[in-house]
Amino acid sequence: MNEIVLYVIIFILGGMLGIMSMALISANRYANMNSEIHDLRHQRKLLKDELIRKLPSKPKPRRYRKNVKQAGSA
Repeated sequence: MNEIVLYVIIFILGGMLGIMSMALISANRYANMNSEIHDLRHQRKLLKDELIRKLPSKPKPRRYRKNVKQAGSA
């Protein structure tokens, strides 16, 4: 009977330690992914600003002269 109780206690402790270790590993992985997302968003913003800065502005529209007589027309 004592052996069964000892096995149950060891099984419960092992389960708890396993769950705690998995939580620590996943928390570290989550923090790494979060920082990677933050870095990529920052890089995207910088590249977007650079593209906007380098794009040439639209050329000014041509001004057409009014009432110009064409040469050679009668």
